[in-house]
Order: sequence, then C-alpha cells, then structure tokens
Amino acid sequence: NDNYLTVGALTPNYGPDMIASFSNYGKRSVDIFAPGDKIYSTLPSDSYGLEGGTSMAAPAIAGMAAVIRSLYPQLTAVQVKRVILDSGLSIPLQVRVGDQELTLEDLCTSGKIANLYGALLLADQVAGKK
Repeated sequence: NDNYLTVGALTPNYGPDMIASFSNYGKRSVDIFAPGDKIYSTLPSDSYGLEGGTSMAAPAIAGMAAVIRSLYPQLTAVQVKRVILDSGLSIPLQVRVGDQELTLEDLCTSGKIANLYGALLLADQVAGKK
C-alpha cells in the first residue's frame, strides 16, 4: 500500500549485528529499518529504562513523517512515504539474520535505514517542484 510503511528494528550496533534479533524482515514485507533496540523509554511505576521492539522502531518513522508533514504540509502521504524510503541510507554490509548473512537490500524493499536529515533535504526538493 502507498499510504503506510512497515518498519524493521535496528540495534545500536553498526555492523553485522545491526538488525535486531526480534525484528521482522522481508524484501516484500518490510519497507525500511529504524532504531528499535535499547531505546530509552517510559516504564510502569514512574520509571524509565531501555526497551526494544518494532514497536519502538515504528514510532521513529512516524516521527519522521510528522516532522516532514509539519514543515511541508502540501506533501501527500504517498509523497512522504516515498521521501522516507528514497532518502534512507544504503549500508553496503553483510548483516546477520539468524544463521544467514544478507544485505539490507535482501531484507527490505528500500534496502535502507531511515535518515531524517536526508528526508528533510529530499522533502524540500519534492515540495519545491509543485
């Protein structure tokens, strides 16, 4: 669908172990990866701690979309999705998923990790073309 993004989770480790062990992945089922492991978050009983999950990675992408839409409200949801996917960073590494070594291109449709700075630069270009 052109109106939503599916998100895989990254660990804080750049390199072969950057895909979180619990993350979904798939060339046709995940669009992009974002930080989703060891995220400092609120916890029950007035406390904070490190949490992980794709439920941590998805809000990172939702936040990117919110920033883009707040600065460029004329962009459609489809355009914002395309900006996020096209502006991601390609990482030319083999990463471990289970007992396999694959590339990000094997693991998601964009083959990239999210990059807010690049997304804002691209959104500015896309918005300027209207």
